[in-house]
Amino acid sequence: MSNSIYFLRHAETKFDPSTPVTEWSITSDGLEKTKELASKEAFEVIHGIVHSNEKKACQTVDAFAEGLDIQKYALSGLDELKREHEGSLSDEEYRTRVRDTLVNMSENAPGWESGAAALKRFESAVNKINMMFHRKNILVVSHGIVLTAYFCKLKNFQSIAFERWSQLKWLNWGLVRGGRVLIDIV
Repeated sequence: MSNSIYFLRHAETKFDPSTPVTEWSITSDGLEKTKELASKEAFEVIHGIVHSNEKKACQTVDAFAEGLDIQKYALSGLDELKREHEGSLSDEEYRTRVRDTLVNMSENAPGWESGAAALKRFESAVNKINMMFHRKNILVVSHGIVLTAYFCKLKNFQSIAFERWSQLKWLNWGLVRGGRVLIDIV
């Protein structure tokens, strides 16, 4: 695990209850902010980008990598916690389900993958990334719930996972090397 992995939450999303959440797009403002972020000194040397299969993550990667000659890889293990339910949820209902998922990781809300299963899948993907690269700077673009669960486990903050998720913003990023958090995502 000698890679420096920069974990990035995807850009701002256009909410569209008429389409599956995996097909939601990023906003034009999110697109512009992603391009601004890519020009920051912290991201000067990125050797590869690995991302979720979800559309909003792919669009974030495309905006970030625009004009760069960089390898991009999709890895389904980086997808957000699987969330399927009938009809749309209100903001309050959604937050309640996220809270329940992050507080009771082994349980799953109706139609949702458990937090424990999502975290295990995510950690397996991170292990694959560490096997794919050696001593490289890698950007991983993923999603709020799984990123929160991962960083909380690394920092032993599981008891405040929902509070940390509530503070997570679009395009927040953190840095992990050798399983240690060097820059927190929140």
